[in-house]
Amino acid sequence: MAILAALQQVLPGRAFGPGDSEYDAGRAVFAGVGSPEAVVRPASAEHVAAAVRVAAEHGVPVAVRSGGHGSEPVDGGLVIDLAELDGVSLGEGRLVTVGGGACWGDVAAALEPAGLGVSSGDTRDVGVGGLTLGGGIGWLVRQQGLTVDALRSAELVTAAGEVLRVDAEHHPELFWAIRGGGGNFGVVTSFTFEAVPADGLAGGRLRFAQADAPAVLRAWRDVVRADEALNSTLLVFPPFAPEVPAGPMVAVARRGSEAELRETLTPLLALDSLEEMVLGPVAYSELLEDAPPGKPPFRFVGGNGFASELDDALLEACLAALAGPAPTMLLLRTLGGAFGRVPAEATPIAFRDAETFVVVNAVLPQDAPEQQVAELRALHEGVLGRLSGVYGNFSEERGAHVIRAMYPPETLARLRRIKAEVDPQRLFRHGHAIAPA
Repeated sequence: MAILAALQQVLPGRAFGPGDSEYDAGRAVFAGVGSPEAVVRPASAEHVAAAVRVAAEHGVPVAVRSGGHGSEPVDGGLVIDLAELDGVSLGEGRLVTVGGGACWGDVAAALEPAGLGVSSGDTRDVGVGGLTLGGGIGWLVRQQGLTVDALRSAELVTAAGEVLRVDAEHHPELFWAIRGGGGNFGVVTSFTFEAVPADGLAGGRLRFAQADAPAVLRAWRDVVRADEALNSTLLVFPPFAPEVPAGPMVAVARRGSEAELRETLTPLLALDSLEEMVLGPVAYSELLEDAPPGKPPFRFVGGNGFASELDDALLEACLAALAGPAPTMLLLRTLGGAFGRVPAEATPIAFRDAETFVVVNAVLPQDAPEQQVAELRALHEGVLGRLSGVYGNFSEERGAHVIRAMYPPETLARLRRIKAEVDPQRLFRHGHAIAPA
């Protein structure tokens, strides 16, 4: 492999091929194992820049592994594994600088002694890089907005192998693009976020009987509307795994006392179908869960989007999907608050008027017949047809049609113009790839 030999010459001891343990670690991600031509494990932005320049010279596409949870397996090309760039440093003015290879559990643990947090993913081992570049709908979304809304600057390596500082004053168009435009514009080797107070939290979970899903959905909708301080996710699981009980489960977190949280949750706590309740003081890091060990052996059929209003018609469509002919999972997550106070044009994630983020997926065997898939897609259209946009971090589907759904036309046109300026040869084209204008 010419690319491997060239990388080993430029970055001795940091470029690996088949047979090396570092290669095996770098090609394995949550969704599976790929077969890249080479894996580079850099220790600095300059190492990343050198690897990118070699890839460009050889016409080899570049993919980035930053945690491995949200990545897709890569066959061919170069994988840059940022595992060694995982530092977390808290500076002045609540600014925290995080390496592109860090995971959110590292960030939460580092900030917790200072009583701070950054709105992040749901699991400890989700990579900071992938989640941030895709937007980041996290636990503090109503207090801080998206993860990208907390981003103040980034160190980025371009397709030309330049190391840039990007922020509101330096390369502002590029800074705009990386706050929701994915990994299309370069390799981000470090992020600087402004953290917010995240101490004094109360949180926990409630679990209800499956048969009472209609009442739970309506009560949850009314509860989260009544208290902007409450962050919450409602999950309705089908009975597909013994360790995951079927039925509605509500996860909650709120800055304040346990008594205030219970007062907010009164309509839910009053339901006779409540089967389990765990509420109390909680640290931000304790809200993050352990991710499953790998991609489940299922096929998910469905989609996601942003609901401007969680009205009765949408709730009825969700219930119809849950009652369909295949086991179905529903997720509703609170938005609003700080998320909605950011102008739509401020970041590529433009659906800022949304009240709720909605995901619906039927759980099918991998070899499910296409006719069954088509029937379920038609059923789920009752939900998805009432939503706007698509959140790329929760979409396994790829293609131009997904990109068009992720961004409004004006936003996508702007992203394509920036792509044409910084990566016209599409060196970075894995994941949700944006074509240059």
